[in-house]
Amino acid sequence: MDLEALYDLPSWEWPEGTKEKLMALVQNAEAPMEDREIAAELLSDISVMDDSVAGVLLEIAANPDESPSLRGTAAVALGAALELADMEGFDDPEENPLSEEVFKKIQKTFYTLYHDPRTPEDVRRHVFEGAVRAPQPWHRQVIEGAYGSKDENWRLTAVFAMRWVDGYEKEIVESLQSKDPDILYQAVCAAGAWGIAEAAPVLEKILQSEEIDEDLLFAAIDAVATVMPERAPEVLGDLLNSDDPDIVDAVEEALSTAKSILTLEQDSGNGAQ
Repeated sequence: MDLEALYDLPSWEWPEGTKEKLMALVQNAEAPMEDREIAAELLSDISVMDDSVAGVLLEIAANPDESPSLRGTAAVALGAALELADMEGFDDPEENPLSEEVFKKIQKTFYTLYHDPRTPEDVRRHVFEGAVRAPQPWHRQVIEGAYGSKDENWRLTAVFAMRWVDGYEKEIVESLQSKDPDILYQAVCAAGAWGIAEAAPVLEKILQSEEIDEDLLFAAIDAVATVMPERAPEVLGDLLNSDDPDIVDAVEEALSTAKSILTLEQDSGNGAQ
């Protein structure tokens, strides 16, 4: 099984039996750790996620005999499924990869792992990064403590979490000035998630830079749609001439999103009259 090749394939094009092979690999203590971590990342794909996959990943995340790195990867891999379950609810099983029972079990286990002093610090951080995608009341205290920490890893986790937990506009705008590229990236994502208007000058500066990290570029393109939808054609227009088809696709998607936002705002305004 060519793990690297699977990254470049949509999961619906994976060879038959790939999910089962990945589940076996991630549980195989004799396999190379790098391969097990890749398998855990690949299993995070929503289209292959179900209760059985979630159970395997959760067991690894909670297992003190596994390496902290693999445990953290497995915890983060459950984040997307938690987010979808939190948004969709459980009325329609076809819309949700997890049962309500497994969803609650993950949340309970993550709470326990985070608050267990025996859990390695890196595992605790990654457990929280998975858990926060389905926000709960206890997450706010963690965010505030992490953001005030002198540890840059915890500050990074805090800004990452602000993408899903509301009420941190001030901290997100502050983080947009960070010299740490990882914190800046997460702050751009968070600003886009909440449509924070104060982020506009930073986004324009990023997009005008001659040298820019690819991930940051795509995050900034996405954020423009919600931060300044009315100016999106002006700010992103030149990028439609890019030689990179992925950039062009991202811009077109952002412009479509911006147009939809403006239409909704207009309709809401007309309805209020």
